[in-house]
Amino acid sequence: DKAEEMYNKALEIERELGRKEGIASAYGQLGIVFQIRGNLKEAEEMQKKALAMNMELNRKKGIANAYGNLGNIYLSRDNSEEAKKMQKKALAISINLGWKEGMASNYGNLGSVYQTRGDLDKAEEMYNKALEIDIELGRKEGMATAYGNLGGIYKKRGDLKKAEEMQKKSLAINKEVGNKEGIAGAYLNLGIIYEAAGDLGKAKEMYEKALDISIESGIKEIMAHSYGNLGIIYKTTGNSKDAQEMWIKSIDLFKKIGNKKMVDKLQMLMDSL
Repeated sequence: DKAEEMYNKALEIERELGRKEGIASAYGQLGIVFQIRGNLKEAEEMQKKALAMNMELNRKKGIANAYGNLGNIYLSRDNSEEAKKMQKKALAISINLGWKEGMASNYGNLGSVYQTRGDLDKAEEMYNKALEIDIELGRKEGMATAYGNLGGIYKKRGDLKKAEEMQKKSLAINKEVGNKEGIAGAYLNLGIIYEAAGDLGKAKEMYEKALDISIESGIKEIMAHSYGNLGIIYKTTGNSKDAQEMWIKSIDLFKKIGNKKMVDKLQMLMDSL
């Protein structure tokens, strides 16, 4: 909320001064705020405004950022094909500029696209490229994201010990830099690992921590997943009433985000009660 207030104040002044670079940056930052909240329609609108203005000004880094952010929005909507197109455009610009910070973000984002599409080897390759650059640059938030993403790969391959190790690295760095979205995401991912290992008590504890932080910070996507996963825990332990309550909340959030695949999946679980 405070971030949005500051970016809107900046936008107002930039418009008053007619500073197009500043306007483009403010649109991009507002888009990220909306994306974190899960307001993807508004996020897309802001990023498209940022993209158009950056193209007009020929600001290559701004164009790359807008493409990357649009790619993340499309991936949240489960449109991996469009997400892939956006991330490849962003990466091509970053490589052409020799912009390592941009390349690290783009490789990480592309890794998420490949992971969603089930190409784990390609996803791992992208995440490792991102991690290598982030370590070189000392970008701790980037390192935390890469460790978390690699943890997701190991979990999908069934290597739960390695997956837990990666998520704990991610959690520690996110706590160090105070990244609430990263902390909530790491707790959520640890919950998924513990659930896969059959430790439902530990999984529930992690999901509840992820939920508390995401509610406090207004991070709808992590809230939605946390509610959904808690519902599965309740169903598994025979508590159908609480399971239904969690899934109703999760479905409502995924509808707002625009992720139809998750809505359909959770509705099937609801129908199975």
